[in-house]
Amino acid sequence: MLLLADESQGAIPTQAEIARRCGVSEVTVSNTVKDYCTRGLHETLYYRKYAELARPSQVTCEVEARFIVLACSEPPEGYARWTVRLLTRRVIELNILKSIGQKTIRTILKNKT
Repeated sequence: MLLLADESQGAIPTQAEIARRCGVSEVTVSNTVKDYCTRGLHETLYYRKYAELARPSQVTCEVEARFIVLACSEPPEGYARWTVRLLTRRVIELNILKSIGQKTIRTILKNKT
């Protein structure tokens, strides 16, 4: 992308043409050229590592263990087994966490089996 956008190579193709030739979106071309102009070649070509995550995870090892204990316990009356939806509701009812998504619980249980 940067070679195609280089002025010393002659006529510069449009960003749409560069995107088509490189197989990326026009936004990617725009962001790459902008990064090169503001940060330099090294910063543009190499992945930037962030100092810390945007926010720390609420799910600690202790919380994960409580999920697993709950999932291995007897399901509520009227149910044959625990579902992710039931587990999510029960985690909130028991104040294990104030809020949690079903996908998070599903991922934790999937990784532990």
